[in-house]
Amino acid sequence: MASESVPLLSRPPSAASSALTAASTTAPTASATDDFDGAALSPAVTFDQPGSGANLALPPTVRFDLHSPGITPRSLHAHSQTGPSSNQRRSLTDVFVPPPRPVSAHTATTDASDQSSIPLSDIAETDESIIASNTTAATTAASIPPEVSKRLWYDDFTTIDWVHEFIKESFRVKRLRDLQGLRGRLVRARDASQGWILICVIGSTVACIAYLIDAAEQRVFDWRSGYCATNWFLPKHDCCVDSDDICPAWLEWKYALSGSALAEYVLYIVFSVALALIAVLLTLTTASATPFPKAPATAVDNPAATTATNATLAPGAPVTVNDESHKGQEPATAPRSIIYTAAGGGVAEVKTILSGFVIKRFLGSYTLIIKSIALVLSISSGLNVGKEGPYVHIASCVGNIACRFFSKFNNNDGKRREILSAAASAGVAVAFGSPLGGVLFSLEEVSYYFPPKTLIRSFLCAVISALVLKLLNPYGTGKIVIFEVSYDHDWHAFEFLIFAFLGACGGAIGAAFGRLNIWWTRIWRNSSFISKRPVVDVILMATVTAAISYFNIYTQKSASELLYDLARTCTYRTASPSSDTLDYEDDDALCPTSMDTYGSSIRSLTAAFVIKFVLTAVTMGLKIPSGIYVPSMVSGALLGRIVGLSVQWLQYRAPHLFLFSSCPAGNDPRACTIPGVYAIVGAGAVMAGVTRMTVTLAVILFELTGSLDHVLPISVAILISKWVAQALEPSSIYDVIIHHNNFPFLDNQRTPGFSVTLHDIVPKATMSATSPVIDISDSPYISAAALRTKLQVLQVSGELDGSLPILRNHVLVGLLPAPELEYALDKIKERDAKISGIRYNDLAEVDDNNELICHISVDDQESQRFYFDRASRHHQFSQSNGTSANVITEATDLTPFVDRAPISLDINSPLAMVYLMFVRLGLRMVCVVEDGKFWGVLHKKRFIEYCRFGHDSMDTWF
Repeated sequence: MASESVPLLSRPPSAASSALTAASTTAPTASATDDFDGAALSPAVTFDQPGSGANLALPPTVRFDLHSPGITPRSLHAHSQTGPSSNQRRSLTDVFVPPPRPVSAHTATTDASDQSSIPLSDIAETDESIIASNTTAATTAASIPPEVSKRLWYDDFTTIDWVHEFIKESFRVKRLRDLQGLRGRLVRARDASQGWILICVIGSTVACIAYLIDAAEQRVFDWRSGYCATNWFLPKHDCCVDSDDICPAWLEWKYALSGSALAEYVLYIVFSVALALIAVLLTLTTASATPFPKAPATAVDNPAATTATNATLAPGAPVTVNDESHKGQEPATAPRSIIYTAAGGGVAEVKTILSGFVIKRFLGSYTLIIKSIALVLSISSGLNVGKEGPYVHIASCVGNIACRFFSKFNNNDGKRREILSAAASAGVAVAFGSPLGGVLFSLEEVSYYFPPKTLIRSFLCAVISALVLKLLNPYGTGKIVIFEVSYDHDWHAFEFLIFAFLGACGGAIGAAFGRLNIWWTRIWRNSSFISKRPVVDVILMATVTAAISYFNIYTQKSASELLYDLARTCTYRTASPSSDTLDYEDDDALCPTSMDTYGSSIRSLTAAFVIKFVLTAVTMGLKIPSGIYVPSMVSGALLGRIVGLSVQWLQYRAPHLFLFSSCPAGNDPRACTIPGVYAIVGAGAVMAGVTRMTVTLAVILFELTGSLDHVLPISVAILISKWVAQALEPSSIYDVIIHHNNFPFLDNQRTPGFSVTLHDIVPKATMSATSPVIDISDSPYISAAALRTKLQVLQVSGELDGSLPILRNHVLVGLLPAPELEYALDKIKERDAKISGIRYNDLAEVDDNNELICHISVDDQESQRFYFDRASRHHQFSQSNGTSANVITEATDLTPFVDRAPISLDINSPLAMVYLMFVRLGLRMVCVVEDGKFWGVLHKKRFIEYCRFGHDSMDTWF
């Protein structure tokens, strides 16, 4: 079978060019503001071909303008007609807006059933509302050019084009600045206020959602142990607000069940499992399949194998990559992994999104509702999960949804991500009651691009959310922090070594946490049985957690309550330094009253530490909403309290030891050592080892304690913890999640150490009928079926958001993005099937019409000349090949989608330069040239894959 059933047209100039120019300048033009309609089209331009005996009418040229579905409406751009022989000086707008071509009277008179025409309204039809452009390039000098104003079709895990978004924003700003008078000032003021209004809306909404979650979580969690006899809906704290040690209004289940301890134990487990079960069932409703097939070898990886098989492949025929046939196969039909948008904490996914990738439905309304409800249930079930990470995800959902009501951010994904960075700060602000910590969290942990204006907006968003939450008063204490502690004296010099020791232990524990989570995921969660049954995994984990936690007083408590108990200081009642008994108001294991009780207290805390650490590590990864911040802090606080009590015991046993020389005289360990301080330091150390946060964590703990005296030991412990954890395990828990889910995230916080150049990792592109390259050296026309074949090769290779290079004489002249090409071809196929009367259940069942010809050009004058020469060339082609004259009856112009300024690097460029291009500029891909000739394309995902698994692995970076 021939490689092209419709050969490309030749490129010789036509003798009728001058006549065509004159005809086109005298033709009446359509209004630039009117919709594309047959009544407004120019009369036909006909040619008297030698020997033809009939006049041939030129077919119309159809233009598309695509926008991202679900994110922004699509717009239709009408252009004023400009004669090719016009002597007017061309403005900046004229450079970007190619002059339209004359169209035939045949199109103007035919009805919708005519198979030779495809109306623009049908081609550009979308599921969203279609908005007509109210300005034209001919009348508005600062209008956004069509190549800039069109939205890119962003699919799952595709890369946004930061450069494109920035250029589009610059044209929008220029248009606003050109507005004169009072109207211009009002429009600019409205535009400038959108961001601040949006931030206030996001901060207030996040605070309200956090209030509802906190109030519901307190009530449901306490129902596992009992209920309030006076009011079922009151939590234990509110039910016993007027009681001291004994609360008669709170009725525990063992007393409600006639004093049966066994019945209470069984009911405790049943409640826990039931809440966890409902949470996982809700979470599973947010399943979403990733578009990537499971790591197949690609045409880019092995171009020789692909070229040998597909060298003579006809358009529309099956695409073969490494001996695998892909007839019309798109990534949706290949085996794919499943993600649950409401599961986990969501911080790793938010980091991936803010780095420039798209995860559909992850920040949608349904995910927001389901995650909020399931979060309450998962925390109330007693599983070792937190709500702080999910708060960041929830806040990002609110920010994404709110952006839809503000066109400035709805129509630009770069600006949208600035708002998402600010929204993330509100999540931490309401989680910890720390506005400053929220701003630093957004800057240090999740944001990829953080301009100065985003810093101010993040601060405002965090302050607004904290202020609204304080007014709502979710804890009934007038405070916005989960707990607040204070200490009555400063730390001593000898304790600095102990704080450093806690930091090293926290780093080791954080590294062990990541290793344990990876090991458990590999042997248990990835097993054939559990991987297909996430509900069983949650039920088993909830049962084990409830059965073990019931017998330990510390593991029974909620994470925030236990963290407060561990960090607080013991209340001293009377001074008895010479007595062997320490007289405290707090009579529990956290504040031993005699030296005989220190051993039992430390053993009980050690058991709780082991239980919490192990269960938290294996719980991470369940298909329920789960955060890691407070659970890791609880493990660290238990460790710190153990160390603090051990120091107190040592001081009591050896008061004259040189370490305690700076302590006050007497035999009161409390006067020198505060175990609560060690708990706070240990909490920060372990959390830093798990998450690798530093400044953010120090500020959060400072705002919790409100004491400047202990900022230094906390900061030192956090720094040492990060260094130790980084040395033992380079990947944080977020890196583990990103790698496990195969998220395309390029770390911008590490220094690369490359030893190769682009020549070593980019294969040379091949030229064949099925190669993902468009050659317009002979003609700018190519059949839709041939384009579909090239697109399939690109998609099978995994580059859903890639581009087809456009070459002319082996020189790169442009790029045609695959998402826009796919949408255009689908709409052409859909319309062709409709007018042909073809019935189908799935559009993929319909083959592309090999007679439909698409037009691609990168030069306005050349594009116009080729259009005018089409009739004569078509006649010559028909006479010489015997092909029917209706082979080329419709030209689908894809020129507006062509990126005419692709960024390219020389083949000998070092990979360090490529890394900077991807990280600093936010490029989607880099074109590679050799001596000015096209060599190949390096996609960002390919570069990330090399950084992970190549010789220069990211694990070796510093």
